[in-house]
Amino acid sequence: MAFTFTARLLGKTLGKTLGMAVCLAHLLSACGGSSAPEAAQPLPATSGPVAASNTALSLGLDQLIAGFMTAKGVSALSLAVIGKDGRVVHDKGYGYLDATQQRALPADALMVTASVVKPVTAAAIQQLAALGRLSLSDHVFCSGRNAPCWLSADLLSADTDPRVQDISIAHLIAHQAGWDRRLHNGLDLDHLEAQVQQSLGLNTPPSSDDDLRYWLRRPLDFTPGTQTAYSSTSYMLLGRIVERASQQDYVGFVQAQLLKPLGVSADDFKLANSPLSQRDAREPNYLTGQSAPSIYQPGKTVSAQDGTLNGSNWVAAVSSLTTARALALFASRYTLQTSASGVDMAGNGLPLAGQTHDGFHFGELPGTTSIIRQLPSGSSYAVLMNKAEEQASDSYHVALMAQIDAALAASGF
Repeated sequence: MAFTFTARLLGKTLGKTLGMAVCLAHLLSACGGSSAPEAAQPLPATSGPVAASNTALSLGLDQLIAGFMTAKGVSALSLAVIGKDGRVVHDKGYGYLDATQQRALPADALMVTASVVKPVTAAAIQQLAALGRLSLSDHVFCSGRNAPCWLSADLLSADTDPRVQDISIAHLIAHQAGWDRRLHNGLDLDHLEAQVQQSLGLNTPPSSDDDLRYWLRRPLDFTPGTQTAYSSTSYMLLGRIVERASQQDYVGFVQAQLLKPLGVSADDFKLANSPLSQRDAREPNYLTGQSAPSIYQPGKTVSAQDGTLNGSNWVAAVSSLTTARALALFASRYTLQTSASGVDMAGNGLPLAGQTHDGFHFGELPGTTSIIRQLPSGSSYAVLMNKAEEQASDSYHVALMAQIDAALAASGF
């Protein structure tokens, strides 16, 4: 394919995080971040409601974000910060909603989350386990001999690796189900829907069942539970289990059970429709130079964010739509396990229950970069923007996170 859908961190992030202390100390320069803030051109910024004004923090963040956006060519970015006491202390949209740059981006702009929705999905599963609706030891795929299990044996075939029947819900949460995209040119199943469509001779976008039947023809890359390898497919499967266990659609369950108690409106967490013609009015103009085969117009190559993935299949893994404020509030209450290969992620999504945690998760798709972060101080924040790094080998995540972390620490957050 001509592009890579990815939450790119995996092989690189662990090494990058080891250098974060150095990045924090050097702020803007050492991490390859933005140009000097005083050289940046002012961008429109719109604020959402905050519990109390913190002028020094807001001015520092405004300057930092303006410099970053100017340096990287980002035209829409939203940032929300939650203080140690759980109150919103910064909630702003920067840049523009539209391609003509006539309308300022609102603080409550909706953007595609990419992979930062994964901890939300993990939290949904952890809550269902706490309610006794499922057990993390339950098997994922039913074989007829491995109850309790959740997904129909009809998804399996004679070509299915027999180890698939051993995959548990816990394996999915921890990215230990047996799939390693590093062995397949970095391609997870969410990259391959055009191939699924062509292989099955479909004229319509593949369903999640179509995707899984195609995927399960392949042998596992390792025995479940023996290694850790980041997998969007695992979180797509968790989304399906959420729906089966809750008897409710994924978005509805997350809205009602996780986000509403945090004060997040149902309008602030949605499915991201894949064709741009169906984009929500609160979404910005996404910027990407990548293209890929359309699954809505088979045989046609389109912009990589315009109908190259069936969003309804992947809402629990990469294709949800939300606000920075909703994500920051989520990070103030639920554990984020660092999204790096080799890191134990079994505790992803567990309630913090008054404790603090040093965690983060990154996301990236064509036209989308996202960060969700919780600091050991007890503060948390989230960033959504309308562009990803497509030319260099690095991404926007690590340097920007280091800069924001340092700005918050300097202001006592």
